[in-house]
Amino acid sequence: MVNAGMYQKLTAAVAVALLFGVTSQTAVAQKSNVPSSLLNYSEEATTPTDGYMVAGELWSTIKPLNTVEANGVEDPNRDVGAQHFLTFGPNGGNWLNPGSHWPGGYDLVQTWRDGKRMVFPAFEADSWGPNAIRASGEDERFAFAYYKPTVAGAGDPARNYTRPARFTDATRTHLIYEAGWPTNIGVDFKVRAHQYTLNDQNLNDFIAIEITMTNTGEVDIDADGTVEISGHELDAIAAAMWVEPTIAVRITQTAGRSNRFGAGRTIGYAGATDPTTNAPYDIFYWYANVPEGRYANGATPAAGERRIGVNEGRFLEGYTDIWMGHRYMGAKQGAIVDGNIAALSGAADKLNLFGTHPVGTGAQKGWYSSVQWENPLFGFNNSDQAFRSATAAFYEDYGKTSIDAESSDLSPNSNFFASGTADDVTTFVVGDASARPNGDIKYASIDLGNPAGGRGNDSPVWEDALLATPGDFYSTIGHTKIHTFGQDPSIGNGPYSLAVGESMTLVFAEFGGYRFEGLAEASRAAEWAWARDWDISGALAAPAAPDMKVTSTVEGRAFVQWTDVGSASPGNVDGYKIYRAAQFERTNWLDKGFRGIDNYQQLNEPGGDLTPFLEPVNQYFDAEAEFVGDIQGTYQPSEWGPYTLIENISASELATFANASGGYDYAYTDENSITGFTYWYYVAAYSNGSFTGPSGAISHLESSNFTRNGRNDPNAADGELGLGSPWGGTYGYAIRNSEYPAAGSQEYKNIGAPFTVTPPVAPNDQVADLITVSPNPYIITGLNDQRNLSTSHNINFLNLPGDYILTIMDVSGQIVFQTEATSAVNGQFTWNMQSKDGIEVASGLYIYHLEYGDNETIGHFAILR
Repeated sequence: MVNAGMYQKLTAAVAVALLFGVTSQTAVAQKSNVPSSLLNYSEEATTPTDGYMVAGELWSTIKPLNTVEANGVEDPNRDVGAQHFLTFGPNGGNWLNPGSHWPGGYDLVQTWRDGKRMVFPAFEADSWGPNAIRASGEDERFAFAYYKPTVAGAGDPARNYTRPARFTDATRTHLIYEAGWPTNIGVDFKVRAHQYTLNDQNLNDFIAIEITMTNTGEVDIDADGTVEISGHELDAIAAAMWVEPTIAVRITQTAGRSNRFGAGRTIGYAGATDPTTNAPYDIFYWYANVPEGRYANGATPAAGERRIGVNEGRFLEGYTDIWMGHRYMGAKQGAIVDGNIAALSGAADKLNLFGTHPVGTGAQKGWYSSVQWENPLFGFNNSDQAFRSATAAFYEDYGKTSIDAESSDLSPNSNFFASGTADDVTTFVVGDASARPNGDIKYASIDLGNPAGGRGNDSPVWEDALLATPGDFYSTIGHTKIHTFGQDPSIGNGPYSLAVGESMTLVFAEFGGYRFEGLAEASRAAEWAWARDWDISGALAAPAAPDMKVTSTVEGRAFVQWTDVGSASPGNVDGYKIYRAAQFERTNWLDKGFRGIDNYQQLNEPGGDLTPFLEPVNQYFDAEAEFVGDIQGTYQPSEWGPYTLIENISASELATFANASGGYDYAYTDENSITGFTYWYYVAAYSNGSFTGPSGAISHLESSNFTRNGRNDPNAADGELGLGSPWGGTYGYAIRNSEYPAAGSQEYKNIGAPFTVTPPVAPNDQVADLITVSPNPYIITGLNDQRNLSTSHNINFLNLPGDYILTIMDVSGQIVFQTEATSAVNGQFTWNMQSKDGIEVASGLYIYHLEYGDNETIGHFAILR
């Protein structure tokens, strides 16, 4: 403890410091992202039966109807165990599961906690009867496909199952998730979701899901286990996907939310022609537009006010330009088959009830899907509204000009049909099969011809690819809409009839990317993979993704170990590349940011110029002047990247890096790493040759970055190429979440936790020479901080002994904080700058006193808030 003599020494040190000023040390340390040892697994937020699709850049969670976690938070029948949502994302009651993250590991999401919900409404011309599971007041001709644990068939494991997401083989290139369940309307569902890890050609920017529907003919309409109708032919079934775009919600270090509003929120439909395919893009999208007040009533924002693509609109944390989207890709006759990904190879298209292609081909692509965003016209708990929304294009007017049931016209669309009974799709008779059914809002720009600011044309779009006339920002081919929580945007597909025993498989895909071109490229990549029956290994034979681990050396450097994947990729490994993201390297979003996410791996020379591989900033962005100061417009690298190549090791050089220990085969010491700084590393295996992907030929192919900082199957051992989804119960950056693994545990490594270079315990006779306080002075906007995150404001004491008492005092000699360590595992202590009373300390000069054994050391540091 501090005695009288020591107090005199301390006050003398204070006097010297005040007389000569504080000598600033170089700010060499930063936030330590190591969570408290109290933060162990304690709650079950991860549901083993859900599909954690987190191996690519787009992250989502597939929650089937038969999940053990109630994904039907807003289902009026949830209390009796009935569910009808196929959910993409969290369950509606929390933010604990991934949904609409792009790029992977970025802490802003683009949808509300409800995620996306797909429902399957069915129409029976003769009525489903009063006993169907439904909300009150619905038309009895309509019913949702509901699962309930008591429904007929629920006890059959061949019909009712979930299988955790897993890689198809040791290359860890292709992740799949499967589930199946029976429903009350006699339709059995099977789903198989696909995700790829390769960063090349946008293959990791989409998730595709096959949805098989088989009509058993056995109707248990109240799901009580008793079949009421046998041999039932299904008149019509459709799919409707609802989404609540938010543009930006930040997921915090506790896996909760922090609202980041203030950006313009635009939803829309891309009906323009893709010059690569000569067919419409057919993508429903949402993105961060210029704030709405700057283009009220169809105005074009003035020069200098075009703040496009700023997802974080409240604090202006920079230009990100993230776009999200989804679409129905088509439908095939037949069912997916266990153990056979290519079971539907060569299968014929499943035509809809009216005899058309499920979505349309060539210039008609997208014609036969529907888009609707009027809240009174869609309800994910109302089967009649959901069915009409899903098939809106085929009515005379359901959401095109109508805004509620009273103004809708459910007659057959006169542009496409010759006759039929209103609101009964089974009676609609096709007239002109070459015409586009236009009862929905999809092509409002053409069908309504409204001026700028009018219905379906109320937001400017800054991507020339979507415009009829480049530079005319309201000439969108499709539609746009300012989105608030007053809309319920949904896209639908169908209707389809199903005979007894008949199966069909609907294919749906979601995308994320940088600018609209990122979505378009991801959509083309999904089509390309589907055309190859989801097996891309023949065209893109990528080497396996190594397992890796990063630790600190006794010299205080980052030590990267990795596995030899030659046995998993025989003859296909030409070398390894080591990448690093350093949190302290604050950079301007416009200079780099997400511009390099898709192509950075094409650079093969460490320290080389990345500029040729960066996507351009939107040419119409001109609001640079709004981003002033050290926070606005800049970012610090994190789990998502951006990653910098620091070493390229060819196969002929590998012997130099051989280091067989701890389950690993090779090792590399990053001599440029800095004690106390936080990093993310990953090792990619690469192959050189001739490959052809969705965007053409390439000569270099490498494994994914999902293994960053050792991220792996939660149950994998060191050095093991784990085949389970790399989801460890929460986000890698959510270090204060109750689900976060304990530091030093295998789960901690496998979650890909932030890595801080930590000094070893210093020998007592060297402490006085080695001890360092950093940053010194502490400055609130210094590189040690993650901006606007109070929990990151820390000071690090480095090169401490194993046993010590550390006392921090103010200049008056009052003890501000004290801590004691016995047999410390490393030489670092991180102080959160809170006093012993739990109060954040003020700016000023502080003295520290370190007692260790018979020794003592005195020093000083400053805090400048």
